Amino acid sequence: MPELFHVKPPGEILQVGESRLHVLAEGDGPVVVLCGGLAGNWFDWDDCARHLQSDHTVVRFDRPGFGLSEPSSDVPTVRGEAQRIRDVLDTLGLTGPAVVVGHSIAGFYAEGFARLFPDRAAGMLLLDSSAEKEPKRLFPRDLLLIASRAAAASFSTTGLQRLLGTTTRKILNQSVPPSGSSEATLEWVRKIYREPHYLEAAMIEYVAYTDMALELTALRRSSKHPLPDIDLSVVAAHTGHTTPWSIAWMAKQQKLATYLGGSFHVLRPAHHHAMIDQPEELANLIRRLTQPNPRE
Repeated sequence: MPELFHVKPPGEILQVGESRLHVLAEGDGPVVVLCGGLAGNWFDWDDCARHLQSDHTVVRFDRPGFGLSEPSSDVPTVRGEAQRIRDVLDTLGLTGPAVVVGHSIAGFYAEGFARLFPDRAAGMLLLDSSAEKEPKRLFPRDLLLIASRAAAASFSTTGLQRLLGTTTRKILNQSVPPSGSSEATLEWVRKIYREPHYLEAAMIEYVAYTDMALELTALRRSSKHPLPDIDLSVVAAHTGHTTPWSIAWMAKQQKLATYLGGSFHVLRPAHHHAMIDQPEELANLIRRLTQPNPRE
């Protein structure tokens, strides 16, 4: 693999299926997989992982095109990302059940993993997860893919991505770690958000959203893929400021928890990337799913 950056990757670059992925596995104990949302990177979970790794095996990985993983021309699907989670675990030799945490769009992937590979799911936590009751496709996907790839190439070649990459991060991710962002994290942000393949991967995952919502809806309606009998939690992020949007979002997350038969929790104050704002509180909620009798 060509060296992407001058800084040594904190994890390993592993061959996982047909992709070379940046993977971190730390600690010892029950296995927890932390899956980031749209365009998520491993460092978004740094503090949460630190709180868990004293008594858990914590697995993080960058999906193709994000973080330090090589890009791919494939368009993501729920089934494909669920398979990727299993393949990462298999590559690490972690073949037993795992608790999977899915943030935002990765809530689709976590639920897909539980439905498609029930024997590998020990529990599930959906963090401020994407949720669609009746998803509808408004425009042809192929047209959107062409437009997205062209837009990404244009932003890259004109220098706009390099100029605005870190600013875009600040606008889209307003979360701040309790102890502040480390200089190492800031350096990774400066490097990764300026990579042409990162922007393209983010736009392609965004375009794939509706199709993946439809795919997950089909899985839910299929008698072949019921949710296994596992403990699961839906965790919503709340900034602490009540607005019409926040009221609607809390209701949507509560309905998701009820539909899936899971518990419902709120992290506040927290923005959408609540694992950055409230890493210890989130780690404690994850830990409940790995305890011997979490339902009691």
